[in-house]
Amino acid sequence: MKSKKAMLLTEEVLKMVVAVIGLLLLSYFLVSFFYSDTKAKKQREATAAIGNIADVLSKLGVEGGEVKTLQPQRWILFSFTGEEKKPNQCSGQNCVCICSKVVGDIFDRQIKKCTKDGACLTISNLQEFADIKIEPYKKETVDINIQEIGGKIQITKI
Repeated sequence: MKSKKAMLLTEEVLKMVVAVIGLLLLSYFLVSFFYSDTKAKKQREATAAIGNIADVLSKLGVEGGEVKTLQPQRWILFSFTGEEKKPNQCSGQNCVCICSKVVGDIFDRQIKKCTKDGACLTISNLQEFADIKIEPYKKETVDINIQEIGGKIQITKI
């Protein structure tokens, strides 16, 4: 026969194990919620930045262009031109995209990342440019210049 103390000890240990598992699950859901909200915010910011670029392009014939891309920090402005593979939003045309960079320099994974989490704008006469990183610590904005030279849209970091 088990003593009454042994039964109480078993019950208390079981309650503690269930409580610890509950706390771990709660922590997991809170962290997941935080990161999903951060990801959605960065996507909204990327879409707004692409909208700023589109606004400058629509005025390009009138005044020329400079745009301040405010967010999302640590993301990159990519150009997809020529016959290379492109994100789905580009639908076979030249485009500029803002998305986070994948670890390693794996082009196919980068395309999938831009398709899934980025924002893109098709520009038929876009000239290829070096990736422009949105630096988080140097200053809050990244200034870029958009101009049409010789029938090609050029985007450069100021």
